[in-house]
Amino acid sequence: MIDLVYMSAFTVIAIGSSAGGLEPLQNILSQLAHPFNAAIVLIHHIPKGNNSNLALILQRVTDIPVIKVVEDMKVEKGKIYALGIGKIMTVINGTLTLRDRSEEENINRGIDELFISLAKDIGHYAIGVILSGAGLDGLQGAMAIEDKQGLIIVQDPDTAQFGLMPGSLVANDHPDYVLSPKDIATKLLEKTALVNE
Repeated sequence: MIDLVYMSAFTVIAIGSSAGGLEPLQNILSQLAHPFNAAIVLIHHIPKGNNSNLALILQRVTDIPVIKVVEDMKVEKGKIYALGIGKIMTVINGTLTLRDRSEEENINRGIDELFISLAKDIGHYAIGVILSGAGLDGLQGAMAIEDKQGLIIVQDPDTAQFGLMPGSLVANDHPDYVLSPKDIATKLLEKTALVNE
């Protein structure tokens, strides 16, 4: 059952990236500052069983608290949550929930799963962002957010080191915005200010 108090409280921005995604992610977060009027949840593809130092790396470019997610935790406004281990992360009733990837899940669809769960959990309060990547993860999740009248922003494939992942959304979906990383940050500031006032 959805916690309606949580659902109407604040926007959650889910950012998905893969190969070549670290640089645009750093670019975006370096332009955001504390206090930030939304929560940010990051999915950067991590191989099964591996650990990630993404939270530590990103904390160097922003003063917004960056939390390494290694266990279930509640989502709070004004914080950045970075998946810290090679698992699947979803949002259920305002809580980040981790599970192991099964043996059958050879292709990482973690972005799709996060986006789909976020769409179910908070509907039009969700913003999905797709950055550089070499796979197709994120397309189905973006469609799920759009179905709930949420917002989808895609990195301009021409600015991405690996344009396949953002390009698949441009070719097969109708993202609300296709922008450079710098302009993505500007748009996030604009949209969170408008949505949360």
